Amino acid sequence: MLMVIPGSDISHHAALMDRAFRFRHAVFVDEKGWEDLRQADGRERDRFDDAHAIHHVCLRDGDIVGYQRLLPTTRPHLLSDVLADLCRHRPPRGPRVYEWTRFCVAPGRREMRPHGDAPFLELAQGVVEWGMANRVDTVTVAIDWRLMVIAMQLRFFVRTLGFPKRVGRDEVVALHMSFNRETLAAIRQARGSDDRVLSDATLPSAA
Repeated sequence: MLMVIPGSDISHHAALMDRAFRFRHAVFVDEKGWEDLRQADGRERDRFDDAHAIHHVCLRDGDIVGYQRLLPTTRPHLLSDVLADLCRHRPPRGPRVYEWTRFCVAPGRREMRPHGDAPFLELAQGVVEWGMANRVDTVTVAIDWRLMVIAMQLRFFVRTLGFPKRVGRDEVVALHMSFNRETLAAIRQARGSDDRVLSDATLPSAA
């Protein structure tokens, strides 16, 4: 199950989002060593967790097993204001481009070749479904470079924006990734299901 929570609606999901911010802290700070994100209260939040953010929370039997956030690039975001040194030139921006950030999967739920009901695939399909329903066809992202290979296998059209840089225990690279119905079909094939992961997604005739 993938829940979509707009930043403007966080107050209606306070308990779940509190768990999500703790989940982010456990993965990015405690595990990955992104010390700049450490918070004394164990909740990883930043200035981009505002009304314009879109939160995706992946659940299994009530437990959070994955999380990701989408930010409009028409406003300040990580690659424009915080991680700009990952890009050789200014990253693409516009109403059809969102930043895909804070992507993380719980330990024990990670696979090098995700398949079936893997949270990785559910999160990836959630981005594509949400994008197609909202006239978004491109994301920028700063991730561990090893995930780039999986993204390409899922038919994301990937272009690097710069060179990898050590962040905590990760080698992080900035990417420009576009997607379309071919991407959605590849993810569905890997999941072995044509079911949507977003119950309220309405797919238009073109991305």
